[in-house]
Amino acid sequence: MRQTERDSLIDRIRRSLLPRIEPELRATRTSLARSIILVQFGVLALWGIALLVLSSLRPDVRVVLDLAAIAALAVSGAAALSLAKRGSVRAAGYLISFSAFAVVAVGTFLIPQYFPLIAVAFLLPVLISGAVVGGWTPFLFAFAAIVTNTTAVITAADRGVAAVGGSETWTLIYLVTHSLVSLAAALISNSLSEQIQKTIGSLHRQADQLAKLAHTDPLTGLANRRHLFERLESEFSRAQRYRRPFCLLYIDMDGFKAINDQFGHLFGDEILRGSARAMAAVLRATDLLARIGGDEFAVLLPETDLVGAEHVANKLRKALTAYGGQLSPSLPTLTLSIGVGQIGEDDDAIEDILSRADKAQYLAKSSGKALTRTQQDLRAATPIEQP
Repeated sequence: MRQTERDSLIDRIRRSLLPRIEPELRATRTSLARSIILVQFGVLALWGIALLVLSSLRPDVRVVLDLAAIAALAVSGAAALSLAKRGSVRAAGYLISFSAFAVVAVGTFLIPQYFPLIAVAFLLPVLISGAVVGGWTPFLFAFAAIVTNTTAVITAADRGVAAVGGSETWTLIYLVTHSLVSLAAALISNSLSEQIQKTIGSLHRQADQLAKLAHTDPLTGLANRRHLFERLESEFSRAQRYRRPFCLLYIDMDGFKAINDQFGHLFGDEILRGSARAMAAVLRATDLLARIGGDEFAVLLPETDLVGAEHVANKLRKALTAYGGQLSPSLPTLTLSIGVGQIGEDDDAIEDILSRADKAQYLAKSSGKALTRTQQDLRAATPIEQP
């Protein structure tokens, strides 16, 4: 086996025995672990009371082993409870399961005459590990139970102890039955855990799809108006907190109405999709290009001042010109009228920068189209030129 294959196998085993617990399941499994531990404490208390009663009625009965088992389970339960409280659910589940397995395993070797009764308790670590830890851990404890139980039976037979029915046939039936039941319990526990994981994964995918639909323009695949405003709010808060610049471009496609009127909306939709791809190709990963309606777009430019925003506007215009050059010469020329607004120290809300970008875009449109105007140009414009 090559090193890469060996590493891959080891990694798969590690993920199976140390599975990741989804955040949605963490609280549930933590609560389940705590409940199991509290039940364990209750059982230990009843066990201790029963031993006291038994020792008072029959002083000759030895209870040392029982007391040792109670003490071991109590200590491990307290440690597991502490781990669960600290959020180490997986470690707590392993500790609960292993302590239960260890006590049962010791019992099979020390009290062989009660094999059938003790063997039933091997199901506890199998079920507990599946419920709290998940993954393939139930099979780990199931195989360990089979090996331990078989070894104990063989050891008892070598010592001349007739542990199960007094014949080889009954012993074989007992071992086969115990093995099948242990594996069946592990399979059921693992299947339930896997089904829960798949359900959560499916819910995650559906939630992601719904979130994407809620933030995406269905025609162009760009961010929609809602997503733009959410990012604007976030960027506005960040800019106020850290005094960092950002700009907003308002874009209107000149000549698009003529294309729609002459060639129809289906062709116009294709032009919008192509234009969106062309503009998105020249933007940074941190920039946000959104379609806000019809042939209007907006671009959020974090960490960008007016000079940088004008440079981006020129890149967008060149990108659209290059895209238009691939189309039929009979089509009206596609150009952009762009308005640029920048966050200001006196801005109280995103509406302030939105208003400046919108007015600058209107000024660019009314000044002859295919132009870029910034909020600085608004001061020089006459009242008639402004909307």
